[in-house]
Amino acid sequence: MKEKMRHIAAEVTGKEIFCFGMLGVAQGIVFQLWNGQMMFFYTDIFMLSPAFLSVLFLVARIWDGVNDPMCGLKNAMIFAPLPLAVALALNFFVPSFKGIGMYVYVVVTYLMFDIVYTFVDVSYFSLPVVMTENQDKRSSMFGIARLATGMTTSIVGILIVPCVMLLGRGDMKSGYFLTALAFGIISCLIYFLTTRHVHERYIPDKEKVDFKKTIRAIVQNKPLLMVMLFGFILQMITVGKSSLNMYYATYNLGNVMLASIVSLAGVPGMLIGSAVAPILIKKFEAKYVGIGITILFFLDSLGLFFFENNVAALMVNNLIFMFYVGAGMVIISTLTAETIEYADWKLGQRNEGFITSTQTFISKVAVAVANSGVLALIGFLGYVPDAEQTAGTLKAFFYIESIIPGTIGLLAIIPLVIYPLTKKEYARITEELKKRRAEKSASVAQ
Repeated sequence: MKEKMRHIAAEVTGKEIFCFGMLGVAQGIVFQLWNGQMMFFYTDIFMLSPAFLSVLFLVARIWDGVNDPMCGLKNAMIFAPLPLAVALALNFFVPSFKGIGMYVYVVVTYLMFDIVYTFVDVSYFSLPVVMTENQDKRSSMFGIARLATGMTTSIVGILIVPCVMLLGRGDMKSGYFLTALAFGIISCLIYFLTTRHVHERYIPDKEKVDFKKTIRAIVQNKPLLMVMLFGFILQMITVGKSSLNMYYATYNLGNVMLASIVSLAGVPGMLIGSAVAPILIKKFEAKYVGIGITILFFLDSLGLFFFENNVAALMVNNLIFMFYVGAGMVIISTLTAETIEYADWKLGQRNEGFITSTQTFISKVAVAVANSGVLALIGFLGYVPDAEQTAGTLKAFFYIESIIPGTIGLLAIIPLVIYPLTKKEYARITEELKKRRAEKSASVAQ
């Protein structure tokens, strides 16, 4: 795809990259509350049917992924934060409606947040493409974006339950609403303080999305397909485990506050994973690093299986799990950057914006599948909100928290083994691309 770019200003600065990272923090604050707590809030506070929620989550998130290409860029970062905060608060507000009115309210407010968040999310992860033409800086910024959002969601996950209990003074219904209000305000302030320091420099002409061309570009890029599959499995595991945290802490462990304590153990894991992965990738093939951390996570999950409802074992499990997630995000960013060069070499089209947006799409589909799957399962098992659960339901919660994620994680090894690019092959491709560009420049000069 040929893009006519309009030059706006000088090269991206360090301050601008910092502000770009802070936008990820603002985004992560609202997303973690909404994505991490909406399921538990709907079932245990709203008292809605898991079967109904399973369908709602699946349909909303898949539509959300499909309509990503309709979204704009920085304008969304300017105008969307306030509507996003309002929608977040409305999602965690329980009105006095009864019967069908309650379900209509849930559908409308859930979709309202989902649509606004889509504009913000796609805009954020598309910004590096329009902020700089420097490929190294673009790759670095994508890594910063994933690290900023990942670390923020980890830290916010620790704070949510204490905030709900403190602000609600024991009343979780008002606690959730006030927490959503507070988080929305904080997010808005960060957006307003940092957005004006982030500038678009290269604005592509708008082009009608060609669905067939898009599918063809995916199918012909084998490395990208493998990265998408690895990312899907990683995201599905992450969402599945995090969506169960509140249920597991409340019903299996008997103390909802333990959800925050267990989450706290994951923060150093995320930091270590994010820091160690680049070092390992420099020494070894990125895909082999991915295979190694996947096996480590499986062994960790297997170990937890023998320590049912043991808080110490659960904290160790979460530490290693978040190490896996942090390192996995670095690996995805590294491999995604390679698939861009591959697309340029193989197809003659870099498609940076499109290729990076595939991770957003995959993430949302994984969220839909994981959340809907968990809801469908607990509904099938006869889960009853705010009541003593059956032995079968409690056992299912434990399996979803322990051995099931590790077993599913092993499937991620398959796309990593198939992933065709090695360091040697990637170096050959980049060298050939340099020669092509040099020959093209020489031809133009003549």
